[in-house]
Amino acid sequence: MTGEEQPAPSGSQQVRVALHAVVPLTTCPHLEEVRPIPNDGINALSICSECSSPEENWVCLTCYMAHCSRYVSGHAVIHRNTSGHPMAISLTDISVWCYACEAYVHNDILLPAKNEVHRSKFGDPIPISG
Repeated sequence: MTGEEQPAPSGSQQVRVALHAVVPLTTCPHLEEVRPIPNDGINALSICSECSSPEENWVCLTCYMAHCSRYVSGHAVIHRNTSGHPMAISLTDISVWCYACEAYVHNDILLPAKNEVHRSKFGDPIPISG
């Protein structure tokens, strides 16, 4: 059996599974919209500023307001569409999404925000591997 074939529940058939790695952009023209972290930081337990949902929230990297994901009530997308603010950080997995580029982005400019969310969630900055 190859890495792409998995036994079916009955065990008598094989099912092909296609796995795709998500490779973030390393640069993005919207990185210039990222603003410094506010003095009060980023709270990983922030609730959506519109509906108060505690689930799957994203923080805008321009105004630092928290909004829920498109899979909850979609307030992060609505915020992007009404404000024009292009980038947000996930409080769930600490990834950064650029709505304008429709892609995940990882760049050194984003490290302060990623470290702040990691510190808020886990008590420490992101570990640096040697």
